[in-house]
Amino acid sequence: MAAITGALRDFGLNNLTPLSPRLVFTASAPAVTRSGIFSTRPVVAIPNGSGNFTVELQETASIRPAIFYRIRIEWMEDGEGTAGYVGVDLLHWPLFVPPEGGAIGDLIQAPANSSAVWVGLLPPTDPTPGTWWLEMNPDDAADPRNTGQLYEWSDN
Repeated sequence: MAAITGALRDFGLNNLTPLSPRLVFTASAPAVTRSGIFSTRPVVAIPNGSGNFTVELQETASIRPAIFYRIRIEWMEDGEGTAGYVGVDLLHWPLFVPPEGGAIGDLIQAPANSSAVWVGLLPPTDPTPGTWWLEMNPDDAADPRNTGQLYEWSDN
């Protein structure tokens, strides 16, 4: 099993703990290893009082066929007129789990932000497809190493 860690917040950086949130991880298909079969029964993680969570999941690198996890976030709404209703986010990006686990933001295959550009003389470390790199010294526009070249990463 691999430990996946992270924190759950809203876009105001508020902790969702008062809304009884949970993260639901569901495999994209059943799978097998040499010693067993895995069903798609969801695995649920409940964030702690600080909004942080850890979930133990079967790693996806050595199972057949190749699968990934889908993630659903659920919470209870507490505003007037919404009491008892459940809010839901469905993440459309796959989560592949390496044997060593890791931070959820590093493992979800979400597309790069097309408005973000890495500026530097050296390429970004571990860029995701769609990442832009402007080959310039951000501290010295007159640096002779500045090429002004704009690169975009792809899977190839």
